[in-house]
Amino acid sequence: MNDLTQAQYCPAILLVEDEPAIRDLLVFALEDMGAVVTAVATADEGLAQLEQHPWALLLTDVQTPGVLDGLQLAWAAHERRPELRIVVMSGYHVRMAAPLPQDALFLPKPWSMDAFYTTINAQLGRYASLQPAA
Repeated sequence: MNDLTQAQYCPAILLVEDEPAIRDLLVFALEDMGAVVTAVATADEGLAQLEQHPWALLLTDVQTPGVLDGLQLAWAAHERRPELRIVVMSGYHVRMAAPLPQDALFLPKPWSMDAFYTTINAQLGRYASLQPAA
């Protein structure tokens, strides 16, 4: 289940996760799926990276150090690039009573690898369906 069954291409993913061990695990899992990953530790860094590449997916944790949090980054990304697929992760479910951008998915921590792969594949499948045929 770890291959991009719905989207057979090398998607560019922007990952925002401040915990180094989780960030490394996510990079490994996403690269194993065939993605090209740029990983940063804060939502502030994520915002700076947003315009640097035509990302297929933003995967962000809510709680990161800095001025912005991951939820604010998700909304900024949606406003700038409405076609961008977004997955927001958090272990703080109370905070996630806040609305997500349209079509964004929430992945509660702790997640299983099956839930992770299912969520990522669902979003990348949506992104691939928006791309013009080659």
